[in-house]
Amino acid sequence: MAAERLPALGRRVFITTGHKDLAAFADLPACRFLVRLIEPPSEPLPANMELLLARGPFEPAGETALLRDRGIEVLVTKNSGGSATAAKLDAALDLGLPVLMIERPALSASESVESVEAAANWVLGAVL
Repeated sequence: MAAERLPALGRRVFITTGHKDLAAFADLPACRFLVRLIEPPSEPLPANMELLLARGPFEPAGETALLRDRGIEVLVTKNSGGSATAAKLDAALDLGLPVLMIERPALSASESVESVEAAANWVLGAVL
């Protein structure tokens, strides 16, 4: 788990995994977290976490400045797919920071069809 690896990598952590994963990091009193979320969490953050509310897209230069100015030593983020995480990853690379990437959960099995007609028939069959 990412939280177990943090103390060996650094103590100033920028975490962008979303509010659902924060509890895993709460029991690391030696670490200080800068947590970036789009909206405030429903629960108060632990004392070792500072909240930064912001919505991307973010530019690499701004991300580099944020990491450098805040003394960040480690980036923890999710593998969200796409280019949404590119700027912070580029910034971490530019600054030589380690990155802990949390993988996406495995997708559950789902049905698929080969054509629009088959999809319509599947939907109609599910409704009837």
